Amino acid sequence: MANPKVSFIVPVYNTQEFLPRCLDSLLGQTCPDIEIVVVNDGSPDDSAAIIGKYACKDSRVCVVEKSNGGLSSARNAGMDVARGDIIDFVDSDDYVEPNLTEFLVDTFAKEHPEIVVFGAVCEPAELASKRIKQLLSPEACVFESFDPALLFSANAQPYVWRAAYSRGLIERESLRFAENVRFAEDVVFQFESYPLSARTVLAPEKLYHYVMQEKSLTHTFNAGAKRTDKVDAHLLVLHEVLERWDRRGLLGLRPGELATWFLDLVVFDLARLDAEGYAVVAASVKGEFRQYFGSSWMDLPSATAVRNVARKIAAGAGVSLIDVVRLYLSTRGLKACIERFV
Repeated sequence: MANPKVSFIVPVYNTQEFLPRCLDSLLGQTCPDIEIVVVNDGSPDDSAAIIGKYACKDSRVCVVEKSNGGLSSARNAGMDVARGDIIDFVDSDDYVEPNLTEFLVDTFAKEHPEIVVFGAVCEPAELASKRIKQLLSPEACVFESFDPALLFSANAQPYVWRAAYSRGLIERESLRFAENVRFAEDVVFQFESYPLSARTVLAPEKLYHYVMQEKSLTHTFNAGAKRTDKVDAHLLVLHEVLERWDRRGLLGLRPGELATWFLDLVVFDLARLDAEGYAVVAASVKGEFRQYFGSSWMDLPSATAVRNVARKIAAGAGVSLIDVVRLYLSTRGLKACIERFV
């Protein structure tokens, strides 16, 4: 049999309440030439029974059973068996618009991209910050080869479920998720895949429904008591990105933008750590950047406010909330800064 046009990879863990809606949205696509690779990641609830019923009803549902290994492990297991020309990731507590497959097939046929990034809506909307809504609202654009805007300013990341990948790109570059990363694993994948894509298309169509859960890992990490865990998780993301860029020969792409992006990501939580926690994290940040970019890494960012934060971290000096505001003003602008703090 010919390969399906699109393989949807759906990792499942304890989502019995939402799984039927997710699978129904995929099976109800206006373009039926799909396969749905459902990876049961050792889920202890009734998800396995639900998956089994769907597989019995529709031969397009392919089931992968595995012991629990986390989201990255489940997505990798799905990629190992997916046969589609286009690979798309869907979280099992979310759902998609009925024309997603049709849109992807048409876009890949007409534009010949290796990655297509599209928009999404958050549900319920009140749980989403203005920044998240902005990130999920890309403007129409075509990037020939790599452009740093894809990673740093074009609203193309985070969240891997808002992007579809050509099978050719994934196989040519042996792309896989970092299984040791349990938080923001999407970011590591995007920081590796976007620079390797020969052509990337951004589309404003909102074709994905991101269902925000109060108990999700992202919301849990945003709680004050978990601040240290959140910073540690982001440090692991930085480590994986730097290691993969080094392995791929990408470190020379835009190191200043990379340093700025990371400091913008962690500086607010970093400034609110106690002295002991701050010293540990600052040493780790310094060590990572120094290893890959040398002793003058703190001079990489172009903005003065970002360089000042980098120099304080390198010197082990504390970062204040005033430093955070100045950095945000330089990286996000006044409007976003007001929204962040007011």
